[in-house]
Amino acid sequence: MRTAALLPWLLGLALALETSGSLEVRLEGRYARGTFALEPVYAGSLLASEAWGGGLVEAALYPRWNLATQTFDAGISKLELSFAGPGYALGAGASPEPTAVLRLLPVYPLAPPRPDHAPGLWGGWLEFYPDPFTRLRLALRRVQDRPLGLLRADGRLAGVDYQLAAVYGPEPAPAALGAGATARLGPWVVYGEGWRDLRAADPWRGGVGASRYLGDGLFTAEAAYSGGWQIAVAYGRQAGDDWAVDALARLNADGDGVRSAGAFLRLSRFGDEGDVLLGLGLGYDAAAGVVWLPSLATRVYF
Repeated sequence: MRTAALLPWLLGLALALETSGSLEVRLEGRYARGTFALEPVYAGSLLASEAWGGGLVEAALYPRWNLATQTFDAGISKLELSFAGPGYALGAGASPEPTAVLRLLPVYPLAPPRPDHAPGLWGGWLEFYPDPFTRLRLALRRVQDRPLGLLRADGRLAGVDYQLAAVYGPEPAPAALGAGATARLGPWVVYGEGWRDLRAADPWRGGVGASRYLGDGLFTAEAAYSGGWQIAVAYGRQAGDDWAVDALARLNADGDGVRSAGAFLRLSRFGDEGDVLLGLGLGYDAAAGVVWLPSLATRVYF
C-alpha cells in the first residue's frame, strides 16, 4: 500500500481527533573512507485518539522526509479502530503485532524494524480474556504482500510472564513457532525467547537478556542467535529534568568472524521551547569499513 498517497487523509483524520506530537529537524552525517556526507531530514510524530463507550480510534504517525535522497515515509505505526467488551476486544486497521521479548535484538521480527517506531501491519485482530492473567489473541495481517495468521497466548504463572506464539503465511511471509518468558530475580529482570522457523534450513532463533537499574540509569544486556550471533549492551540515564544520556553497543558475528559492530552515544537536552539532541555513532562492516555517524537534531512539541 502506497502510504504517501494516504497522507492527506491520515493527517485530516488525526487533526480531527485529540492530537499531540512533535516536529524534528535533523542533520545526519556519514564519514567513511575520506568522504563526508550530510543529509538534512524532517521527521515528526503525530499521536491522536478518540474514545466513546467501548470504542476507540487511534493514530500514531511518524513521517520522515530525507531532503538529500528525496525519499518520504509516512511512518504509519497505528491507524486503528477497536472495541472492548466484557472479556473480549477486537480491532481493525494498521497496528504493530509485537511478538518479541528481547528489547534490543530483533530475533524474529514480523516486519523490518525501524529505528524510531514499530511499523504497523494492516489487518484485524480478536482477543479473549478467560481470566485476569491470560490473554488469547488471534490476528490476520498482511506481511510482504501475503496474508499472515497469528495465534498468541500471554499469561502469568508462578511469578513468570510467558508468551506462546504461532505465525503462518504463504511464502515469503513468516511461518514459525515461538515462546518467551520474563521473570524477576532480585534487582534483575531476566527474559528470553526462542523460535523455530518452519521453512529455514537453519531453523532455530533465540536469545536471552537481563536488565537492572545501576546508579540512576537502566542497564540492559542481551545475546541472541539469528543466523549468526549478536550481542548488545545499552545504558540510559536521566540526569535531572534537563539532560539524558543513552549509549548502545552491538556486535554481529558468524563462523567467519565479525560481520558488523557499532557503538552509539546520544546526549539530549530538554527545555521549555523544545529539545536538542546530539549523537555520535561509530560503525563497522565488511563492505563499508569504519563509518562515523554524527547527528544533530532539534525538536519541538505541540
